[in-house]
Amino acid sequence: MRRPWLLLVLLATASGLAWLWLDPADFRLGIDPRSREVALLLPREAQGLRTSAAVRRALAELAPPEQREALRAGLARATLDQAERATVGFIPGQPAELSENPPEVSVGGKVIPGLARVQLRGVPHGYLLVHAAPANALLEAAARRRWLGRALIEAGAQAETATIAVGESNDGAFLVATIAFAYKTGDEAEAALARLTEKQGDFEALGFAARPGTDRITRQTKLLVVRLDIETDLVLQALGRR
Repeated sequence: MRRPWLLLVLLATASGLAWLWLDPADFRLGIDPRSREVALLLPREAQGLRTSAAVRRALAELAPPEQREALRAGLARATLDQAERATVGFIPGQPAELSENPPEVSVGGKVIPGLARVQLRGVPHGYLLVHAAPANALLEAAARRRWLGRALIEAGAQAETATIAVGESNDGAFLVATIAFAYKTGDEAEAALARLTEKQGDFEALGFAARPGTDRITRQTKLLVVRLDIETDLVLQALGRR
C-alpha cells in the first residue's frame, strides 16, 4: 500500500528548542502585505545542498497552476543564486511576487513573527522559511501533494498560522525541517498536541512531544512545534515526480 512520502517522518520528534521560550520582535519584509503565504529563501546558504533545487521547485506548488512554471523559472534563474536572500509573496488572485534582496522595512510590508527567524536558525544549514497566515491554504497544499501525513495535517487544522523552516544535515543525508503551528489559545495548542500523539500512537518515536511537561510548554507558548528528519533520497525521489 502506498503511503504518503512523509509518513515515516511523523515518527520524528517535536522539537524542544530553547527558542520556544524566546520572544523576539517581529520583522517586516518589503513585500505586499496581502500575501497569504510568504517564503524567505537564502540562496547562498542553499548552495551545494542536495535538497535545495528540488525544494525550490516544490515551493511553486503554493501558486495557482497557471503560474507555477513561470515561478519555477524565476526561482531557478542564475542571478537568484547570487542574492543574499529572496522572497516570494503568494497573493490570492495575483501572480506570485518574487524579489531578490528585498529590504526589511519599519512600516508597511509583510509582518513575520520574530520567532520564525529564530526557527530558521534552529535547523542545520537553514535555507528556506515559509510562513502562512492563515495556515489552512498551506496545509491544503501539503495534503494534496502528500508532503505531510494526515495526523500532522489534522493537528494543525485549527492553527492560526504555520511556519516551516527547512535545512539539511551536515552530511547531506537528511532534509531537516521544523513546523510551528501557532494557536489562538493555549487550550487549542495543547489539544492539538494530544491529537497528534494519540493519532501517532508511538510515544517513544514522538520523543519530546510525549515527554512529561510538554503539554505545559505547549499551553504556555501556544505553539506546537514538530521536527522532521527526512532521508534526502526520499525527498528527491518524491519531488522529482512533480
